[in-house]
Amino acid sequence: MSKKENQVVAKEKAEKGKLQVWLSVILLLAGIFGYYYLMDTKLALAFVSLGAGVVLFLATFLTSVTGKNLILFFKESRIELRRVVWPSWDETKKMTLMVLVVMALFLIFLLLSDWILGGIVSFLLARFGG
Repeated sequence: MSKKENQVVAKEKAEKGKLQVWLSVILLLAGIFGYYYLMDTKLALAFVSLGAGVVLFLATFLTSVTGKNLILFFKESRIELRRVVWPSWDETKKMTLMVLVVMALFLIFLLLSDWILGGIVSFLLARFGG
């Protein structure tokens, strides 16, 4: 296959995938609509409608290109999470304490800045503001 033919095939797959995603969303919305429409009269049928909408949504979405990419993303994320080196309990406590100290210092800085600037504005308004 030539490069141009590959691009055409990829574009067609992408369009089909988008249509499949939209179809899955429409099926989910139809299930939700059926739930609210039937809720006042037949509650059991309303839950069946909602459940069918969710199941059909999942079945169509997860078989689409986007759904398969999402599943692959989550699988790769789990693999990456296994590689993460998590901090020890002591490191976590030290970092938490450091964050609290920096926040307290920044709070004091902002309070002093506000107090000083408020005093300057009050002085200027009293002196020249009338």
